[in-house]
Amino acid sequence: MNHASTFLIVTTAALLLACGKSEDLPAPATQPPAAEIPQAAAAPEPVAPVVDTPLVESAPAVQPEIAIEQTAAESKPAPAPAPATPAPKPASATAAEVPAPSTPAPDLAHGQQIYRQACAFCHDKGVAGAPKIGDVATWSPRLAQGMEALHVAALRGKGAMPAKGGNPSLSDADVIAAVDYLVAQSR
Repeated sequence: MNHASTFLIVTTAALLLACGKSEDLPAPATQPPAAEIPQAAAAPEPVAPVVDTPLVESAPAVQPEIAIEQTAAESKPAPAPAPATPAPKPASATAAEVPAPSTPAPDLAHGQQIYRQACAFCHDKGVAGAPKIGDVATWSPRLAQGMEALHVAALRGKGAMPAKGGNPSLSDADVIAAVDYLVAQSR
């Protein structure tokens, strides 16, 4: 065999190994991937409003004879108390109690592990036009499209990149974590 044939066979084997199923991955979920919901799309739980109720002041101690006279004089029903309205809170207290709805912080350690298993072969070397990790100039136009567009491209595939980096056993959360890691290293 000549050197070109040997090189072609070795390169093909390396590509298949890099994009193939890894033994270290957890078993796929029993539900189909369509049933998975990204955490970013999950609606935040509603927060019940806090209502301050006024404290009932205890009546002063009254002597028995006076109490009888007051009871007769107060035979009219008392008007209903006004509904309690919450006291205005300082802006800093409100912000501290109710977190702003945002995407969860990416798990970069998990993303790095998935990146090494499924993405590094192409993105470390720039194979088939894949943007290299850490290449800010190449990543800038992609980052301008937004993280959602990058997540969708990685999940569905784009150009020469297969869906989920060629590893269909990866969960959507795994792929998103790998994208978040790759982007964090390329800003």
